[in-house]
Amino acid sequence: MARPVLPLYALQVFEVAASTLSFTRAADELFITQSAVSKQISQLEAQLGYPLFHRQVRKLTLSAQGEVLLPYVTRALSTLEKGLEATGRSVKSRLRLKAPSCASRWLLGEVREFARAHPEIEVEVTSAHAHDINFAREPFDLAVVFVPLPSANPSLTPLFIEQLTPVLTPALAEQVGVPLTTPSALTNYPLLHPSRDKRDWTQWLAAVGAGEIGVASGQIFETLDQAMSAALQGFGVSIADVTLLKDELAHGAVLAPFDQLLLTGCGYALARPPADKASAAALLMHDWLLARHRVEPEAMKRGLVSLAATVAG
Repeated sequence: MARPVLPLYALQVFEVAASTLSFTRAADELFITQSAVSKQISQLEAQLGYPLFHRQVRKLTLSAQGEVLLPYVTRALSTLEKGLEATGRSVKSRLRLKAPSCASRWLLGEVREFARAHPEIEVEVTSAHAHDINFAREPFDLAVVFVPLPSANPSLTPLFIEQLTPVLTPALAEQVGVPLTTPSALTNYPLLHPSRDKRDWTQWLAAVGAGEIGVASGQIFETLDQAMSAALQGFGVSIADVTLLKDELAHGAVLAPFDQLLLTGCGYALARPPADKASAAALLMHDWLLARHRVEPEAMKRGLVSLAATVAG
């Protein structure tokens, strides 16, 4: 047997009118006219087959049927309201993030922490070889980009600067058996190059005064992420960003045998669309990330810094 169609709007009007005992006050609460309230009540009474109110001059009282019906309607509407609120809470906001593949390792850790603080927001991370973003053409809410720092672009806020140094696994160091006490000892190890032009190794060796070693040999990769992953698997010594491998360095999965870090003048920044086009979830994560990682302008300088001082800071 089919259920009867419930006149939900009319029942809502009845509940307000019964609570106020005034069609006029009910009309004010519902933002409709008094005649509309009266029409809804009359149609409901006709459908039910009995009166809900006794209409008297300047006085409105509930009928016996109205007295019985009112608490049921009040409870039913309250249950519906709670159900709608629960449904709304269960619908997560979706936030789409783009990042260079090398930065995804770092970003996933940040997303995990953000999700703990804001479980109502579902974050989707897309890794890409491209280091830039065009919000007008690409379906993303935020992006991590790799750019020279500081940047004159007001939509970019630095997250962290690139700090390069050689890294390798303890197992590889033990296998080769030659301590990396000076850069010249690198000639005993296979070098891993994050780019075809080998510029990262060239710049670091030149900065530490070991440019004569040369970087002619060694396996070449397309991205820094690939080279770092190969180093983590013990294939050789790679130039790596210490921020991107912070956890692996802290847990001893890889070693950074030299104290010298090369600041290349580039780094990772957070990009967002104009504020009037950014979602509430995007603005929330934007401010959350910057509160944790904003870089001060004086830190964005080229040159060598101490690994020990960086870790201590």
